Amino acid sequence: MNGDNTPRRLAIIGAGSSGLISLKHAIDALPNWEVRCFEESDRVTGAWGRPYDGFVSTSTKYTTQFSCYPRYDATVRPDGGASRGEFFRDGEYGEYLQDFADHFDLRRHISHGCRVTAVRRPAGGHGWDVTFHVRDIAQSASEQFDAVIICTGLVAEPRPLGDQATLADLRRLCSTAGLAEITGKTVVVIGGGEMAADFANRLAQPAAGNRVYLSLRSGIRVSPRYHPIRGVPSDFLRNRLMLSIHPDIRNWIGQRFVAARIRHQGWFEWLFPSSSKTQNDAGGDVFEQRKRWGRRLNRHARHGLFDMFHNKSDDFLTAVAEGRLQVVGPPTDATLTRYEGFDGDAPQQITPDVVVPAVGFRSRLGELLGDQTNVSDFYLGCCHAEHDDLFLVGFARPVIGNIPSISEVQARLVTRLIAGQTPRPDGVGRLNAADAAARRERYGGVDTRLIYPVEMFPYCDQLAALMQAGPRPRTLRDRWTQLTAPATTLDYDFPDDNRLDAGLPRPPRYLPLPLIMLLFALKPVDWLYRSVPGRR
Repeated sequence: MNGDNTPRRLAIIGAGSSGLISLKHAIDALPNWEVRCFEESDRVTGAWGRPYDGFVSTSTKYTTQFSCYPRYDATVRPDGGASRGEFFRDGEYGEYLQDFADHFDLRRHISHGCRVTAVRRPAGGHGWDVTFHVRDIAQSASEQFDAVIICTGLVAEPRPLGDQATLADLRRLCSTAGLAEITGKTVVVIGGGEMAADFANRLAQPAAGNRVYLSLRSGIRVSPRYHPIRGVPSDFLRNRLMLSIHPDIRNWIGQRFVAARIRHQGWFEWLFPSSSKTQNDAGGDVFEQRKRWGRRLNRHARHGLFDMFHNKSDDFLTAVAEGRLQVVGPPTDATLTRYEGFDGDAPQQITPDVVVPAVGFRSRLGELLGDQTNVSDFYLGCCHAEHDDLFLVGFARPVIGNIPSISEVQARLVTRLIAGQTPRPDGVGRLNAADAAARRERYGGVDTRLIYPVEMFPYCDQLAALMQAGPRPRTLRDRWTQLTAPATTLDYDFPDDNRLDAGLPRPPRYLPLPLIMLLFALKPVDWLYRSVPGRR
C-alpha cells in the first residue's frame, strides 16, 4: 500500500505473448497491487496469433509453451515432418494465448483500444505518468503508476534504401493479406534475417507467379525446422548437456560438424539411422541443390554458429534449390537495379516491380520515454540500470530458440524484483556496462541498442540463478533426462509455481547416444578451458 492506503499500481504495456505472461506473474507476485495492462488492439494474440494462412512457427509447441501452462509434450509424429504437427500452425498459437488468458482470468485486467503514447517520470520523482489514447472516445488520458513493464517488442521499419517507387510498405506486408497482393511481379527482397527469408519464400510460391530474388550481404545460418538426418525437430536435439559446453568450443566443433553433415549426409544417415522417414528421402536434384546451397550460405556466414541469428525454414532452401528463388549479393547503387553476385556468381542486372526492404526494426522505447533510452540501458535486457521501477519483457532475441519462453523467465524475474522477493543486484550500472560490452563483442552484426541477443537457455539459466530457481533434479533419472532430453523451461524449479505438468510424459532422448558420450567426453576440456583467466 502507499502512504494513503491506496494500492500500489503496475502498468504493463502490450498484451501479446510477453504482456500476457507478465500480467499472469504480476498478479501472482503482487496480490495487493492494482495491475493494468494496456493493449492497442482488441486481441490478446500479439504479432504471431495468426500472421498469415499457412503460418508454421519456427520453434516447437513443446519448447514455446509457457512452463506455467504446459499443454504439449515432446512426442514426434512418424511422418518425417510432413504434417508439421510438432509446431504451431495457422492460428494455433493465437488459440493457445487466448486459452491462457481465459484460464488465468487475465482479460479483466486488460484495457483494449488504449495506445500508450508516453511514459514520463513526474515532477515529484516517484513512479511514472502513463499517457494513453483511448480509441473509442478519441481522447487521451494520463494515470500514475508505481512501476512499468514495457512489452511492446519491436516495430518493423526498414533502414533507408532510397525513395524509389518500387519500395514496398513493410508494415502493410506484415499484415495478414499483405504479400498475397504481390503476384506476377519481379521482386527483390533485401535482407538476411528470418523475416526476409520468410517473405522471399512466400513470394516465391508457384501460385504467386513471381520472379523472386533475395539480396544478401553475407551468408546466413539456415537451421531447418526438422533435422535432415534424424527427421525430428531440430529443437529436440538441443539439450542441456550440449549447452553446458563453452560457446567457443561449441562454435568450433559445431561449425565443422554442420559442414561435414551437409557434405557427407549419406554417411551420417548410415552412422546415425533414424526411425523417422525424413522429407529429404525423395533424393534427386532438388535434394542435392538443397545441400549445395545450405553449404554455400553457411560457409559465408560472418559470425560463429551460436553467435548470429538462424533462419529456420525448410521451405526456403527448397525454393532456392528448385530455382523459384535466386540468391544475389547486395545492391551496388541507389537505383536498386544492379546487384553483386553471391559467392562468386556473376553480377545481376534486375528491374524489379517491387523491392521488399526487410532490413530493419525500430524500438518504441525512445518514443515512449521521451529520451534516448534503448535496450542497452536495461541490465540483462529487462532491468533498467538506473530506474528500479522500469522494466522490459520480450526484447531479448535468441540466436536459436523462441521469444515467449524467454519472456516468461524475464516476467518471473521482474515481477519478483518489484515484489521484493528477489533482491536487485548490487552495482547494476557497472554490471550492465560490462554485459553490454560483452554482447557487442560477441554479436558484432547486431544493433544491441535495439535487440538484446542471447543464447536462449544459458540466458534463461542466468535469470533463473538470480531467483535461485535453476534446474534441481530430484533423482539421477531426472538428472539424466534434464541433460539429454530436449531442453525446456519446464526444467526450472519455482517452488511457488502453480503449474500442472504432472500429466506430461517424460521427454525422450533424441540425440544419438554416441554424440551424448562425445559431449560427456568434452566436459573435462570444457572445465579446463573455463579455468583460463577471462573465460567463464
